[in-house]
Amino acid sequence: MSSNDCSHCGEPIPKGARACSYCGAPVPVQRRSAFILVAALVALGLVAVAVAALLFSGRVPNQEGTVVDQRAGESDDFGWLETALKQCDEQAAKDRKGLHYLVVPLVDEPRDEPGWRRISINDIGNAILINSEDMLAGLRRKALRISTDEYVFSARNELTRDVLTWKPSTGVRKFVINDATGIEQFKIQFQSNDASRAIKWGATFTRQEGNCYWVNAILRH
Repeated sequence: MSSNDCSHCGEPIPKGARACSYCGAPVPVQRRSAFILVAALVALGLVAVAVAALLFSGRVPNQEGTVVDQRAGESDDFGWLETALKQCDEQAAKDRKGLHYLVVPLVDEPRDEPGWRRISINDIGNAILINSEDMLAGLRRKALRISTDEYVFSARNELTRDVLTWKPSTGVRKFVINDATGIEQFKIQFQSNDASRAIKWGATFTRQEGNCYWVNAILRH
């Protein structure tokens, strides 16, 4: 006889019932309390799962990021990239609660590394960060090219040390944290397929609401 059966006639008793529906024998109070407690714990567990899912989805809604249309060609002047930079700014200005990144992975010639390092605008660990004017000029004169290698982009909240990592990506992508109200300062990181390279976090950025962060990064270094 299971704990859910009537102790008088052996028939099953529904959870929470005060008496057996077959013979009318009363159900002990402690058994009814146990049934109710189990039901309450199950309900709380479901609520906790739902809340966790909501919080996670609100912070990183699209773990793959959004692919930027790259219409490259022999005569390409990278107007599509200028448009993507502008659109990211416009979208971020309308979404002050979010944190928007437009990542442009770049590759240069090894001999040019010292020159790029001299004009780097920030240290982001495993990459050289350059401004958009220098990036576009370098692409147009073919001193730079868009990287086709896979990378993993991450951002870290410097207050809580929470790390948000997107799925492996290639090419130009936009990444968004929908609710970044708790992020005042952050760092970013790139990981490549080259396991021999150390994984480093870059310098600290102070978040400005309504800004799109253009991450024009020469990743090979």
